[in-house]
Amino acid sequence: MAELAHTPVLIAGGGVTGLSAALFLSWFGVPSSLVERHAEPQAQPKARSVNARTMELYRAIGLEEVIRSVRSPIAEHTVIAHAETLAGPELKRLPDRVLGDDPRLSPCAPALIDQNQLEPLLREHAAATAADVRFHTEVVGVVPRASDVLVTLLDRATGRRWQVCADHLVVADGAHSSIRRMLGIGSGGAGVLARKLNVFFDADLREHLGGRKIVALTVHNPAVHGFFTPVDGVKRWRFAISLEPDQRAADFTEGRCVKLLRAAIGVEDLPVVVDQVWDSVWEVAGRVTDRMRVGRVYVAGDAAHTLPPVGSFGIASGVQDVFNLAWKIDLHHRGLAGDGLLASYESERLPVARETTALTTERYRLLNGAPGDPRTGAEKQSRLVFGYNYRSGAFRRDDAVADGVEDPHHPAIAPGTRAAYAPLADGRSTVDLLGGWALLTGQADAAWQRAAAGADIPVTAHRLAEPEAYRVPEGGAVLVRPDGFVAWRATAAEADGLGEVLDQVLFRRPGSAPPVVT
Repeated sequence: MAELAHTPVLIAGGGVTGLSAALFLSWFGVPSSLVERHAEPQAQPKARSVNARTMELYRAIGLEEVIRSVRSPIAEHTVIAHAETLAGPELKRLPDRVLGDDPRLSPCAPALIDQNQLEPLLREHAAATAADVRFHTEVVGVVPRASDVLVTLLDRATGRRWQVCADHLVVADGAHSSIRRMLGIGSGGAGVLARKLNVFFDADLREHLGGRKIVALTVHNPAVHGFFTPVDGVKRWRFAISLEPDQRAADFTEGRCVKLLRAAIGVEDLPVVVDQVWDSVWEVAGRVTDRMRVGRVYVAGDAAHTLPPVGSFGIASGVQDVFNLAWKIDLHHRGLAGDGLLASYESERLPVARETTALTTERYRLLNGAPGDPRTGAEKQSRLVFGYNYRSGAFRRDDAVADGVEDPHHPAIAPGTRAAYAPLADGRSTVDLLGGWALLTGQADAAWQRAAAGADIPVTAHRLAEPEAYRVPEGGAVLVRPDGFVAWRATAAEADGLGEVLDQVLFRRPGSAPPVVT
């Protein structure tokens, strides 16, 4: 491959977040280049579902049905429980996965697909777009400048280094992001909650499961503590051993792992074949980066927020980060927005990252024995799927803005909140409008049609089938951004003010101040 010299957007990281960024940018018409230090996509299942809000974004770019055509081997599994051993009685049955499956809230159901199924699919589709996708290529140097970023790349196969100038750099290189360290960005949050070592093994556990279809089973007895997850839904399993602070991966030989597995299963002579013991320890952690933007560098996904593995918010948060970013880069790239729109990425997404990490950490602790009802944690976390909102950013704030996570069944439909799913008069829905600017009205109002036609960016006017449910002021309208968030709620008298609002939302006024992170 020829060496890159310049690219509008360089994406560092070829996981779900990075690949999604490439797909979203291509859909908006922005060329990008993606580099990933590893030679191949993710090989282990890791995350095993994609929530409904995230599927709305994949639906927008035409990938919903493609993703649904591939199903996790444990798609029909529902049991999350605690026990002393797998073969013993359950001590506690916990709420199922938090996915936001409610047809009243979205036309999109969650997708039950494993991460190692999703990543190759995204890579295939990203490579078919205008994106330049290069694996086995690593970012080894980053210098943010006033209007671009100077990046040093390393070809890990040949050892060759070269520099590329990127107008924007999206950092999606994972929880242990080397680029974040290069930039000197710290992090906060609960920190390390547990240390785990993965052991993959084959065993026939049907008799001991008693017909249960396990998503995850935590076991705790005097000999061992950890959790089981099925890999293929038949005979291959992963057991994540909980480690003491002084234990290392090298301490766990194959023979020791077999003994621990039998103790965890609760059958002393069970045939067990260990086929892999990871050579490194992984952490369950709750961390949030202090910054999500340094100049034209944007931190996203696990590089920005490390979440405990409960509720399927790891993938969701990363994908939603980069959709928020993609439409903003697109407008800035085309000269239609000021620098404040780029700054709004951090002011909008960082508070959401903090809230998501805090609630996910709380739920993890409840699931693992902390005082309290795990159902409360599940309910709080489930509201995040559609109920998170922005306090400061690319919208005209009014007095109705929600604080905290709203109940998506009773949406405020206020600036900074998700534009709730609702039918349109033409038979489509508000979710079908993702990617463009939309004016939602309660009636076929000529004033709003003229306002949309006169805007200097494409804005389309649409009539709601049930305007009373959407709280549109009589004769008024709701302006919705390309990511499906409310930018403005207007009265009938304000139709002539659309241009002024767009100038404000897109930070095009001279001296527009960047939004404040709250």
